[in-house]
Amino acid sequence: MALPHEERPLGVQIPRVPPGTKIPPEPPDVGARALSVAARLLAGATTFFFLAFVFAYFYLRSLNVEHMWRPAHVKPSAGLGVAFIACVALSAVLAALAGRGMKTRTPGWIRPAWGAVLLGLAAIALQCVEYTVQKFGPTDGAFASVFCTWTVFYLIAVLATMYWLETQVASEMRASREPAGEDGDIKDPDRLIAPALDAAVFYWSYLAGIGVITYVILYLL
Repeated sequence: MALPHEERPLGVQIPRVPPGTKIPPEPPDVGARALSVAARLLAGATTFFFLAFVFAYFYLRSLNVEHMWRPAHVKPSAGLGVAFIACVALSAVLAALAGRGMKTRTPGWIRPAWGAVLLGLAAIALQCVEYTVQKFGPTDGAFASVFCTWTVFYLIAVLATMYWLETQVASEMRASREPAGEDGDIKDPDRLIAPALDAAVFYWSYLAGIGVITYVILYLL
């Protein structure tokens, strides 16, 4: 004999909506919570990713096979390294200021946000310049291999984060330039942009912290 739940037809279990019924949009709080959780999960995944380079650095350094851990000519540019991490740190500070301004609806928060994006791109440019002036490549010892691989992947992460941050600023500028009409589905775009910007700022601040650790290990140790 079939059980009661087995007699139910398979398929969508959501109640049917009568034709012509207007379905309201998802509450902004739901999307904000999802973005907040996603940013923190992404930060955790980023930690495990770059932790592999930290392990490789100290493991290969401890082995020092044939004393080829770091030959004498393998010296990253100290000046470019300082300029790089300074741009990263200042960009994170400006992004945090922009995020705070967005939360409090402070006019002019877009300016520090653009400053954060430009400084992040400047950091990428400085690191690319270093690749052209350094006198070693990824095959010149274990340190050179870790340095080149670690910094390349970090630049990719920074570039993706700058794109994420820029899309939030561009969305705000477009929303202020072309407000939604009476029939638009977004009456208050800042309610949607604010949590997205907050998630981007949180992740960029976290990634900037990883950049500081990267600088200390690769340039100072």
